[in-house]
Amino acid sequence: MTDLLYYAFLAIVLYFLLKRLILEHIYLSYRGKYVFITGCDTGFGRRLAIKLLQLGVNVFAGCYTTKGRESLEQECKENHELLGELHTIRVDVTCYKSVEQARQTVEELLKKKETLLWSIVNNAGIFSTFGPDDWCTMREYELSINVNTMGAIRVCHEFKPLLKQSQGRIITMGSTAGRLHGRYVTPYVTAKFALEAYMDCLRLELRPYNIGVHILEPGAFKTELLNEHAHKARIDTIWSNLPEKTKLEYGEEYKRNFEIAWQMGLNFIANPNLDWVVDTYTHALFSWWPRLRYSPGWDAMFIFVPISILPTGLQDNILSLMYSLQPGPKLQPDFLEKKPSNSQSMHLLNRLLHVFILSFSLLSVWKSSESRRDSTAQSNQTN
Repeated sequence: MTDLLYYAFLAIVLYFLLKRLILEHIYLSYRGKYVFITGCDTGFGRRLAIKLLQLGVNVFAGCYTTKGRESLEQECKENHELLGELHTIRVDVTCYKSVEQARQTVEELLKKKETLLWSIVNNAGIFSTFGPDDWCTMREYELSINVNTMGAIRVCHEFKPLLKQSQGRIITMGSTAGRLHGRYVTPYVTAKFALEAYMDCLRLELRPYNIGVHILEPGAFKTELLNEHAHKARIDTIWSNLPEKTKLEYGEEYKRNFEIAWQMGLNFIANPNLDWVVDTYTHALFSWWPRLRYSPGWDAMFIFVPISILPTGLQDNILSLMYSLQPGPKLQPDFLEKKPSNSQSMHLLNRLLHVFILSFSLLSVWKSSESRRDSTAQSNQTN
């Protein structure tokens, strides 16, 4: 039995090494393929469009604004190293009619070229607000879900028939916020969890059609979503719309401290290397053996993804500890400052209990393995 487990473990390791070191580095041909990307006004979408054009891929670049569309066209005109064709399309992923018109435009051009669509990239997304759930209204949730979740669903519904013809791929921008909860970004986290759930279901349903469904779950990167001025504007807007009762509960000092602490935290953790995500997109699009999930970013790989597989209570304790250690002023609403409470001692007791249970569980596993090893040794001696 021990030998069987050893060989099974060895086979898994060899498969993993073969996949990661060889199979994943075999690429399909780029040239002549057509890809539709949403959210190409700025950030990852724009960078991906330009990189694919450099590789000889033909790109349908979906832009939300006329300004974004025109600036992308101008940038590509000035770049003489582009080998692919650029076709910009005005698309609003929150409007089904707009997505339908984009699909019709793509379909008509593909018919003229007598070719097929290889992939769609659901890149469009927004960070609707920063702040406690007490500050959020239904508008913030509806906006976040309408863009981050329903936007991708609309695009998939419209473009799936084209992908069934090509047996292509659906690549979607998820987030580590789609697998691990956190403070002050509840509308965003809610939308990303729902988005990844949809993509997981879709992956199974489209498997018989040989359509790949792949998710990117990046950590924090310095894109327009995390722009300092936009971040402050979001907080100012949501604060100005709060009822006086809520403002009194938190206090102006909390709001100021929140702006400072949140921005300091982002500056500390956000990665400036946007090409990491763009290269990951490219791998998902054209690798012969793409991964189902990618986690670009050091914070994603070594902090958020590992925490996401832990028990829920332990996740909460680790995340609370991380928030307490982040740079900047500490955040405490006026209401809690003025109210005497034994909650801190209860939280400490709860954490100690979790540590005890975890330690006991690990000790039990170790003792069990020691007992099995001893019994195996005795059995071998008897034989």
